[in-house]
Amino acid sequence: MPLSTYLVNKLVNHCYRATSFTTPATVYAALFTSTASAAELLAGTLTNEVAGGSYARVALTIGAPTGGVATASTVTFTTATAGWGVVRYVAIVDASTAGNVLSSAQLSSDVTINNGNTFQFNSGSLSVSFT
Repeated sequence: MPLSTYLVNKLVNHCYRATSFTTPATVYAALFTSTASAAELLAGTLTNEVAGGSYARVALTIGAPTGGVATASTVTFTTATAGWGVVRYVAIVDASTAGNVLSSAQLSSDVTINNGNTFQFNSGSLSVSFT
């Protein structure tokens, strides 16, 4: 999962320019529709995030790094109470609402979320590495 421009700039400034960077206490998984794009997410655009139908971002538990980091448990979103549409992207963000994109990726295939569906990622399936 590539890092966003926001996070790259924060890390470079922190490591090479002695600029302070406060890491988020909690990071969240956010889902984005088929109208989003990889370029938008890397730039930090949140305008195509899923909305309505009881959608909410999910707090993540991240395991200790081993050449990167990954989720340490299954990530389960609330059951949709209305259709969420076609989901194409996932992002890791630094707030439960609004905030900044830290990293993002396109799903291996689009997923249509209808009323009554529950969307989840298996443990370890959301991962970020610095390569």
